[in-house]
Amino acid sequence: MRTAVEVTARVISTLGLAGVSALHIVWAARSPWPAKNQKQLAEAVVGSHSEMPGTAPTLVVAGGTAGAALLAAGAFGDGRLPRLGLRAMGTVMLARGVLGGGAALVAMGLPPAGGTFQRLDRQYYRPLTLVLGTALWLASLSGRRARG
Repeated sequence: MRTAVEVTARVISTLGLAGVSALHIVWAARSPWPAKNQKQLAEAVVGSHSEMPGTAPTLVVAGGTAGAALLAAGAFGDGRLPRLGLRAMGTVMLARGVLGGGAALVAMGLPPAGGTFQRLDRQYYRPLTLVLGTALWLASLSGRRARG
């Protein structure tokens, strides 16, 4: 039986990851939403004055986060492997939150971030990834007591 904390963690991580996936689908369709144009979106999301990544890599991110949302929702069960997946994703999100977006951009081979990205990273992206990472770790506790 899942605790209220585990259920809440699963809801938060599922909705958060599904939202990230939906945003990437919108961007893959070349919409600049919520920015006014592609240049502003690139400054806010990838940290530079370059253009946004192409449709294919954006859809890869959308698919990965959709799969992660399904995992967080429990679609693959509460076995050992799904719990390890939740912990791995949680660890990546926590590392992203602690290290910041600059480190994430370097890891993806992108140029250093400009001021818009740095501000949004401090205000929104880092806190979001810390919440998602914590929620994923808490969600990974589901099913443990049933076997122990």
